[in-house]
Amino acid sequence: MGMHLEKLDLNLLVAIDALHRTQSVTETAKELNLTQSAVSSALKRARAHFDDEILYYDGQKMCPSPFGLTIAGIVPDMVTSLRALSRMRAVAELSSIKRQFTVLASDYVSAVYLSVLSKELSAIAPGISLAVVPFSEEASDWFARGKIDFLIGPAFALQDSFQRTPLFEDGFKCVLCKDSLAARNGLNLERFLEAPHIVTNFFVGNGKSHVENWFAEQGFDISIAATLPSFVVLPHYIAGTPNIATIHNRLLQQIGPRDDLVVVDPPFVVPPLTEFLIWQDHQQYDTEAVQMRDAMLAVGQRLRNTKPSYHS
Repeated sequence: MGMHLEKLDLNLLVAIDALHRTQSVTETAKELNLTQSAVSSALKRARAHFDDEILYYDGQKMCPSPFGLTIAGIVPDMVTSLRALSRMRAVAELSSIKRQFTVLASDYVSAVYLSVLSKELSAIAPGISLAVVPFSEEASDWFARGKIDFLIGPAFALQDSFQRTPLFEDGFKCVLCKDSLAARNGLNLERFLEAPHIVTNFFVGNGKSHVENWFAEQGFDISIAATLPSFVVLPHYIAGTPNIATIHNRLLQQIGPRDDLVVVDPPFVVPPLTEFLIWQDHQQYDTEAVQMRDAMLAVGQRLRNTKPSYHS
């Protein structure tokens, strides 16, 4: 058989994988940062190797041949494994790693956890950098295909096929304008439900956060004053309004007190949020990623041992 893998250029598999998903040479070229002629050339070479059309145009989109449909079920996992293989190195100390790790996370996690991790890495592993990717359907797909190293998210972001472990927990407070009726007279359940709310929506899945999902489970029918794709800016929509935002304790600690706002306990017990560190099974062969994961878990453990406090 020899050592030439039947003369198959493995980069052709990356192009076939993208073409199957996008059904377009133009979109594949954009995704792979190639010219359209380079993508067309890759498809031509793949056709020659497999002696099959693989994909063909039917109107405005590409459709797989029967053989193309067969390999479409094989190629994505192969590409994910090849990406993992290309990142593998002999065992090395964390301090000697020179690599950028990508992390899919919310701005809340970026503020309360990744900022702490980045500070620690600057001291113990200065060759490591972080690239934080915000949540989106496209980014979730990148993670599933192995293009993003880690995902940090709550339980409802998990899939059975992913590896995961708890990273840290957090609770919640309600933030009100100090001059609001609820702040002056006390926040009870009735006033909470009557007030307009500032909530988040990241437009992934149902878009709701841990708190909004719990509200829905309780049957709380709240009015929405604004829906934002960010946790960090929630307090900026409270001053001078009757609005309420239910915000993570650790995030409030990061933001600090403001003269025009008050922070109070919710008029009910919100289940604590657990953020998980999530990764793909193929990462077990990536020694650098395993060491990075251990460092991330150590920072999470220290965060769990530190109870957040906030004084308005």
